[in-house]
Amino acid sequence: MKKTLIAAAVVAMSFSSAANAAFVTTIDLFSTNQAQLTDNTNGGSYVMSQVGSAADATILGGYRDLGVNQLVGDGNPSHVTKADVFNGKMSFSNDASVSGTGLVRWDGANSGAALDATGLGGLSLGGSAFNITIIQSDLGFRFDLEAYTNSNQWSKITLVSTAHNTPFDSVISFGSFSLCGFDNGAGLTVTCGAGGAVDFANLGALQAVIDPLGGSTSVDLVIGEVTAVPEPASLALVGLGLLGVGALRRRRTAK
Repeated sequence: MKKTLIAAAVVAMSFSSAANAAFVTTIDLFSTNQAQLTDNTNGGSYVMSQVGSAADATILGGYRDLGVNQLVGDGNPSHVTKADVFNGKMSFSNDASVSGTGLVRWDGANSGAALDATGLGGLSLGGSAFNITIIQSDLGFRFDLEAYTNSNQWSKITLVSTAHNTPFDSVISFGSFSLCGFDNGAGLTVTCGAGGAVDFANLGALQAVIDPLGGSTSVDLVIGEVTAVPEPASLALVGLGLLGVGALRRRRTAK
């Protein structure tokens, strides 16, 4: 069984107000293809590549970094961890009996293995929530979404998926990134830098890490579109099948 991530599109949302018109709302349309990366070496560092240009308006900041890192193999060099982008889809998978991690990063023209926490130059991200359409997830795995203003001011939301056989929308409120130190005891946590939570009006970098600890060797996940959207009035869901940190924020405020 393979672990597969297919992101059909990270798309722009249109807003009617003049204030929102100035915000950046396209994260990635995945219309700029990226050749397949493979890694068959246990541990070590990520195998990385970059595509885009300063004129590429389909990608946040113009450039996308893709990375894979096999963590545990079975001794067969043909069993690999791999990722690619093709025709509006981003795919990540581990061959059978192999575990590894992948990442998709938006930090400007920086092409090195290390993230540039200010590479986007302080973009203002429109909307107030990320919306992720999960088409299918047959097993659970960990997923980190990291947002940076700079190397000292950042937030990371760690989620653990549950299995879903039918499509559903999962919403992660921007406000959830400010819940520094939150831990629900079941894998949903919010971590911040020493300088506090990320400021989405001054975004320096954005990164998604797929199964960062390589804990799942056999999980199939299919993701549809991911969007920057206005936060729903009633937020009931958050990333990959867990009760929303946005909803938890509201409950905490009510108390």
